[in-house]
Amino acid sequence: MARMKMKAEPWADEGRDPLELIARLLVGGSYRVPVEGRSTIAPLSSADIAAAVAYMPDVLEKHAALTVATRADGVAIAQLALLAHARVAEVVAAARPRPLDLSLPADRWRLRLATFDAAHELVWPEHRQPWGVLAKAAKMRRATYCEVHRAATAVLQAALNDGRREFHGRLFAVGR
Repeated sequence: MARMKMKAEPWADEGRDPLELIARLLVGGSYRVPVEGRSTIAPLSSADIAAAVAYMPDVLEKHAALTVATRADGVAIAQLALLAHARVAEVVAAARPRPLDLSLPADRWRLRLATFDAAHELVWPEHRQPWGVLAKAAKMRRATYCEVHRAATAVLQAALNDGRREFHGRLFAVGR
């Protein structure tokens, strides 16, 4: 029985982040993914990126991946925070003791502020501000703000990691 030599996938040993591919291919230009036999395999195009993003089933994962890859500003970060709000609210409501009472409008607003701050920090980590300043702006105690911010960061980071994995699977599907 002859052993068949398996051709390695071009992305397996490269070690590139799928979000880097989104960023590079959305900008446009002559960038090509380096693969063996470049002339025989069609290079990735922005249409491939758009299709892979469009087929991602989870909206939060999709927005997290696109927002981080494109290093978006204000409105896109606010949309990401709005999409993540429900999941963060579930995590905060399940925490014992509860850091916020989500039946109060003021606490729901504080949760939105902390979620936006976590989303902004995810996209722009170099613009990180001290939690004490952010807690004061949200009119919260620092310990409470830290707990809520950690929950929001965990939800957003999980969505980003899942989105990265989902995008990778959609872009490099075997049945291309």
